[in-house]
Amino acid sequence: MKKSIQVLLLIPVLAFGTMGFGQTSCTGWGGYSTSGNEIDCPNGMNNCCNVYNACNGPQSPCWNYDYDFSGTGGCDLSCTPIDSGVLFLLFGGAAFGGMMIMRRRREALEVIKQ
Repeated sequence: MKKSIQVLLLIPVLAFGTMGFGQTSCTGWGGYSTSGNEIDCPNGMNNCCNVYNACNGPQSPCWNYDYDFSGTGGCDLSCTPIDSGVLFLLFGGAAFGGMMIMRRRREALEVIKQ
């Protein structure tokens, strides 16, 4: 019984992980949809989105340059996963913050005991 509950809890976690970090079509998970002002990228033009996991990047069926995302080189980056360095900083900061909270609580208990 306990193992079946663990398996049932594991399935949504795995499903979310594959949805959140996988690239889908341009009109799918990333929310990219063409608006009519895009430049198609046949034969590898230089002004295309060249980010590998971008919603309109070279691996996408909609590889193009989109003026709506000019600040990111024409790329819709909502499909790209979190950089591992940023993820390390997030988890490291959370662990350090938790450690500091626990240390502060221990110090407060020591003062009360005295």
